[in-house]
Formats: sequence, C-alpha cells, structure tokens
Amino acid sequence: MPTPSPAHLLALLEGQGLGVEYQPIVEVASGNAIGHEALARFRSAAGCNLQPEQVFCTLHDSPLSLFQLELKIKKLQILQAPESGLLFLNIDQDAFATFLDEVRHPLVELLAGHPRTVVEITENSSISDAQVSIAMLGRFGSAGIPMALDDIGAHDSLVSLDVLARVDYLKLARDWLNRLSGPHDRPLLHSLLDFARQSGKAVVLEGVETAEHLRLARRLGIGLVQGYLFRPRFVQVWAPPAHRQEQAEALA
Repeated sequence: MPTPSPAHLLALLEGQGLGVEYQPIVEVASGNAIGHEALARFRSAAGCNLQPEQVFCTLHDSPLSLFQLELKIKKLQILQAPESGLLFLNIDQDAFATFLDEVRHPLVELLAGHPRTVVEITENSSISDAQVSIAMLGRFGSAGIPMALDDIGAHDSLVSLDVLARVDYLKLARDWLNRLSGPHDRPLLHSLLDFARQSGKAVVLEGVETAEHLRLARRLGIGLVQGYLFRPRFVQVWAPPAHRQEQAEALA
C-alpha cells in the first residue's frame, strides 16, 4: 500500500476515498451476529488502498485535521451501518482530545443520536492515554453510550483498572490465542473472564480465524467472537462522491 501523500490526505479530508468495513461480532452459542465493528478504509483517486493506521498516524501532527477525518468517517460508518444489531465504533483518543475542553463535543453529540452504538477505546502505554480514556468514559457515559475496552492483553498495551471496571464490554486481543501455554497466562485469562462474569460485562475474543479458535472460545465460556473466520460475512461500503455524501448526511 502506498504511503499517504499530502494529496491523498487532502482528498480524504474533502470526503473522497472514504470507506468502511463492517465485521460481524458473532455469538458463539447461536452463530448469529449481535452487531458489527465498523473499521475505516481509505483509497486514493487511482483506486489504491491506503493503510488506515498510516493515514491516522500521519494526521496526528495536525489535531484538527485528524478530528475532521474522524468525524467524517464516523458519520459514514453510522450512515451505512447494517439496519439491526449493535454498531461498535473505534474513537481515536487523540482526535477525541482535540475537543476535550469544549462544553459540547461533536463526537458525543453525533453518537448520542444513535442508540445502537458502542464506543471502543484502546489504551496504549502512557498515563495520558489512561487520562483521555477516563475522560471518554465520562463524556460518552453521561450521554448513555455503552463503552468497550479494546485490545486487552495486546503485547504493547497497558490497562487502567479504573477503565477496566467502568466499561461494558471487554475485547480480548488475538494475542491470547498464542499465549496460553505459559505458567501465568491461562490463570490470568481465567481471572479476567471471572471478573467479567461477576461484573456483568460481555467478553469478545478478537482474531478468531479457525474452527479451533472458535472451539477454544466455547471451552473458555467466551460468549462473543470476531475475526477472519467470518470473512464471508464482512461488508465493505465506499462513500459516494463528496457532494452526494453531504446530501445523504443532510437527509439522515
């Protein structure tokens, strides 16, 4: 995938080349999707796919531009979402922090109007990440929007106990599928699952790619799974040209 150039980024900020992929979150017991996670997708005017992580990383030096793109992609993800089930949306912490001190937060106001949404937050490895996560819990929670903590157990992440206690969904990183042979890994995972059951939190195992992964989730008593095992059920949508997208958003 090409590195996003200034021309690529400008086109994205103008609403060109925006897409979304909806990945089902599947109930282990029934095989039915209880909702979807919406993931940003980008492409150039020439039709080449752009790596979403690179796009967002490049824009982190321009907070207002980062926020502008985050808001545009969230509007698209809501507009094109499947008609039923929950909609899990990742919110970039740095984008959210751009309006952290404002009385009215555009992202909170956008999602508050769509009761099926669940906000996913990801903590990395700094105190500032945890502080923004707590602020997100407060703002979205006050608007009645459920929260999920993503990538729990990823090798480069830390977890705030305060955030862990306050979210509604625990999303376990795919790392767990390859780290259950150590002396402490399985007891730690069982402790997390016991905590979730006792506190009424739903658990999603990410990165499920094989039938054996699905059987492992069932043995562990994990209720929800997500991953490339269900790739035939992924849905990808691309935004219409910017002027048509604006018209659609005005009618939504």
